[in-house]
Amino acid sequence: MALCQRYAQTVSLLLAICGAFATFPDGLQTALQDAARRTSDKYNCSVSIALQTVDGAVAAAQGIVDLSSGRSANPSDKYAWGSVTKMFTAASIMKLISKGAFSLDSKVAPLVDPLLARNFAKDPRLNISSVEELWGDSIKDVTIRELLGMKTGVPDFDRAQPAMSGKPAKDPLRAKLYAEPDRMWSPLELTTVPWVAGQWNKCRWHPFIGKFCYSSTNYILLGLVLEANAGNSSAWQSFQQSSFLPPELKDAILFADKGAPKDYGAVHGYDRTSYNMASGHNNHDNYNVSGVFAGWTASNVVADAPAVARLAWEIFGPPSSVAPKRYVDQMVPSRTQLYGLGAFNLGFFTGHAKMLRNSALGHGWGHLGATYGYQSVAGYFPELNIAMAIATNIETDTQQQPAHALCYAYNGVAKVLLGKNFVCSFTAAGYYGGKCTCKTAEESLMV
Repeated sequence: MALCQRYAQTVSLLLAICGAFATFPDGLQTALQDAARRTSDKYNCSVSIALQTVDGAVAAAQGIVDLSSGRSANPSDKYAWGSVTKMFTAASIMKLISKGAFSLDSKVAPLVDPLLARNFAKDPRLNISSVEELWGDSIKDVTIRELLGMKTGVPDFDRAQPAMSGKPAKDPLRAKLYAEPDRMWSPLELTTVPWVAGQWNKCRWHPFIGKFCYSSTNYILLGLVLEANAGNSSAWQSFQQSSFLPPELKDAILFADKGAPKDYGAVHGYDRTSYNMASGHNNHDNYNVSGVFAGWTASNVVADAPAVARLAWEIFGPPSSVAPKRYVDQMVPSRTQLYGLGAFNLGFFTGHAKMLRNSALGHGWGHLGATYGYQSVAGYFPELNIAMAIATNIETDTQQQPAHALCYAYNGVAKVLLGKNFVCSFTAAGYYGGKCTCKTAEESLMV
């Protein structure tokens, strides 16, 4: 049975790739397929990888997307992309800045308070008419730049606390979402949970990376800025995030503002974290959990991997079709920064980023994605002039499987495009994935 299932899976993969992406040389398809297979085999999950270049797209998929039916992965499968949404929200903000709507150093309170006041007048149950009611004087001087760069003290509604020093992993929002799987939390509801409303964190400086305090609530506030600029004064769902997409992606990228993954044709997503578990790990299928999309403009993109690779290409690559290049360039983190303005430094996952001798192959930026049952990564890599998107249908404590797949896939593609054979290894490390280490075949033979 297992052999038959593996054969059917392979046939499905090859038909999907060759039928939809037949213009690319075999070397690129083989590189992505190998990365998908190795990652899927190691983590027992589905993996979808897509590559976008100036000449077109190529994709591969591997694994099982529904454990109950045994259905095999296909490159056209849709995934929930979590915080990958943030790079698009950031680019949308930069688009408005380019038009003179406001500046990076504009304060957020005057931009969103009129919207909050109008909504409160319509529905007093919201109980919020200004951001100062949530965070007092602490929020009054916070700017768009600080929200984009994760440099504020605004608490994270997604307050997952990983297991450290022997303490159990806790996640209060996850517990609520699983207890009420049909409930779609509105953005303003998420700002009023007890660990957000009335709280403020001290954002500290860190060695090498500078001031950094990751909070998805920042991107809810940026969503309110976008909504206010659009002139909406009704329900938050009335704001059309897709209005910032290039025309060719309007039907390919979905923004979930209600419902669960099943309602968007997404694959099953499995929570394998240890959050809220007395011992062991979860094995929670979130296919029917609306809370997967809690976070709105922080985490609600649904799409297949080729569409997200194209989105990264359109944002950061030569088209610059979401916002003008000189504004997108301001989003890009420096060589030693972990985070820019809505963009992680993905060079750390390429195997070529070194603190003292950084190869051009070690440059890349985009965003990691982690939501309930799904983890991913998408970004642009200028030395190869490619965009890449990787989705998996599991969520783990360390988020390492997308970074692991990126290590394999990026260097497999580099081998084809540059004619160099890179020997790479991956070591799990920290909360954001792990470390990719690469050498050329010649260097690996040196003692």
